[in-house]
Amino acid sequence: MRLQSWGITALLYALTTLSMATVGVLVPFMAHLSFILHASPAQIGIAIACFSLPSAILATVGGAVIDAVGVRRAIVVSGLYAMCGDALACAAPSIAPFDLALLLCGVAFAGISVAAPAMIVEAMAGAPQIRAMSFWSTYAPTGYAMGLLMTVPFLAGDGWKAAMLVHGVLMAIGTASAMALPSPVRRPAAAAPRARLSLRGLGAIFRDGPTLRLGIAVALPNGISYGTSLVAPTYLARAHDVGLAASSTTVALAKIFAMIVGGVVTGQLLARQINPRRLFLALAGLGCIAQVLLYAPASSFAVAAGALIVWLFAFGGMAGGAMAQLPLVVRDRAHTGLASGLIGQLISVASFCAPPLYFGLTNWVGYCAVALVGLLVSAWAIPAVAPRKA
Repeated sequence: MRLQSWGITALLYALTTLSMATVGVLVPFMAHLSFILHASPAQIGIAIACFSLPSAILATVGGAVIDAVGVRRAIVVSGLYAMCGDALACAAPSIAPFDLALLLCGVAFAGISVAAPAMIVEAMAGAPQIRAMSFWSTYAPTGYAMGLLMTVPFLAGDGWKAAMLVHGVLMAIGTASAMALPSPVRRPAAAAPRARLSLRGLGAIFRDGPTLRLGIAVALPNGISYGTSLVAPTYLARAHDVGLAASSTTVALAKIFAMIVGGVVTGQLLARQINPRRLFLALAGLGCIAQVLLYAPASSFAVAAGALIVWLFAFGGMAGGAMAQLPLVVRDRAHTGLASGLIGQLISVASFCAPPLYFGLTNWVGYCAVALVGLLVSAWAIPAVAPRKA
């Protein structure tokens, strides 16, 4: 049975956020994992980085593969990889199999995060497609925060295994539900060479100006958001003399609320023919102001928390508004997965670079400078595209 647009959107969002939640589930247990796996904190950090590695290296190639095998099959297979990764992580006796487990989870995340927007482009059109893409694009911070909240009942002792088990069960339910996603329309035999052309066109996609600019416009705010999520809890706790638990909870709840609201509101505005580039520029300006208020020492904790919510709202709107333009920059819908893979790879590279950059900064001026430069570049990069004529 074909799902309605809202059902497809909800299922894709649930699967993508659950896949991203893997990192959020493990981060609170890093010290415990270091002890039971007889690994140094640096080795645990490398294991967490293994999750991002497949997307950072193979997302564009993966997009070409998804174009060839079909998006529904790619999503289901990716879900199975995630379940295997969760099981292996729980059973891992040492750091090497744990690395492999997170690598499997990373492959699953790469597959789902590239296939999901391709499915939205394939299964929807018009205003539903714009709303769906805007909402779906908020998955990363929401998924990370969801993982953090998922660990709350299991923070004692070996509770991480129970948290991973819950994650695996939810992933299994989502994967089984993905079988109800619409199947791609079979292309005639004459169109079959397109899949092979996608593989040969990997170099060409990096020379596709509008797609590359869209990827930059999406990736830089994602990197800034990821860096902010890493340093904000400890920075706010230190700068405003509040407990780390209160600071972390504020960040997690702000992520879920503001990101979803930002994505939904942006989708509604774009569906009403608001100019997407002007909206992106306005949200980038709002994000600049929010970043300064978030880190400025003169801000109180209440002001900083409010600025964090405003930033996440602006980021949700920027990510949603930019990703909603994906169908307009893709010249050939047979290559939607390839374009989605390029954007996913740029996001992963930006996210991979964010931790060393943000942890290497020592004061609020540095945080603000990175945010302002990144947002200005993304505002320059966002392409001006005209809607397709019916």
